[in-house]
Amino acid sequence: MNGRARARALIAVTCAAGALAAPQPTRGDPPSGAAPEPPVPVVDLHVDVPWQVHFKGRDRRLDEGHARREALVAGHYLGIVLPIYLPDQAHPDGPKIEDASAILATIEAIIAANPVFLPLGAARAEPGKVSTFLSIEGAGAFAADIAQIDRFIARGVRLISPNHAKNSLLSSSATGEPAAYGLTELGKRFCERVYDRGALIDVSHISDAAFADLVPIAAAHGAPIVATHSNARAVANRPRNLTDEQLRLIARSGGVAGLNFHAPFVNGTSEADIDDVVAQVDHMVRVAGVDHVAIGSDFDGGIVPPRGLGDASALPSLAARLMRRGMSREDVMKIFSQNALRILGWRPAGASAASGASP
Repeated sequence: MNGRARARALIAVTCAAGALAAPQPTRGDPPSGAAPEPPVPVVDLHVDVPWQVHFKGRDRRLDEGHARREALVAGHYLGIVLPIYLPDQAHPDGPKIEDASAILATIEAIIAANPVFLPLGAARAEPGKVSTFLSIEGAGAFAADIAQIDRFIARGVRLISPNHAKNSLLSSSATGEPAAYGLTELGKRFCERVYDRGALIDVSHISDAAFADLVPIAAAHGAPIVATHSNARAVANRPRNLTDEQLRLIARSGGVAGLNFHAPFVNGTSEADIDDVVAQVDHMVRVAGVDHVAIGSDFDGGIVPPRGLGDASALPSLAARLMRRGMSREDVMKIFSQNALRILGWRPAGASAASGASP
């Protein structure tokens, strides 16, 4: 980011985090006569409404789908990450860098059409408004010129995945054809550049080999490893999910894994319910710790949501279910928003919010 944009983004995240930091009761019903506990706010690391609008023709006013305006308000969304998704099939020879610019313009139009959203880089959080953040899902097109990622980071992109469902010239994919590589040499340079510029690599779609290649690069930059929308493979044995060792590595780095609501990634079958999601939370917290689990719903990404979590309005039901099972309100707040805000606020060690300097 340039200095001014970097400062704005950091202020936005810091203000939002401060709004969540006030002490709250942990669990149970409020004492007689006491005010009810405020709702648990949500910061969702992956909601695919830009794909629906840009590629599927959905109205940018978001009056349908999992992340309708009313659903976001009812779900108490505080923040949302809107992905610049570059489909592998965007062109016969794959996506182009200029596609990312066009999708970013669509995201800006979505935000402008919905007063519930704060502008990208807004200087502060506001009650009843949703702060907006950017990611890139499937950045293989940037193999044509990795320096072009700089201008997207300068526009506010915080999370970047080197590939999507297929292998790219940067990385092999969790769901691509078997490959004898993880990160390519160009992919390693790309990841280093992303970290140097103050953004983070999203591991949700990369292969196990690419994940292993990324670990020392992230460590060298003091960067948290982030899976924006991946669950535990021990609970649902899908290649898009994370092994227990990967969850532990994410935790050691200070990163997060965002809980994905797609039924096959929740319980390994075509149908799931809210209790299956709770089982994923239980396992991920047990392995990685409560400071390293977040929400990455994948709403509007062509998913099959679990029964009881049909859209964004149902997040309070999940919060209530976790607290009824004994999880403290403080820990639910971490999973639902605070852990994500910590990641979105990351900067390289020694970086200056005022100057935009990187080490």
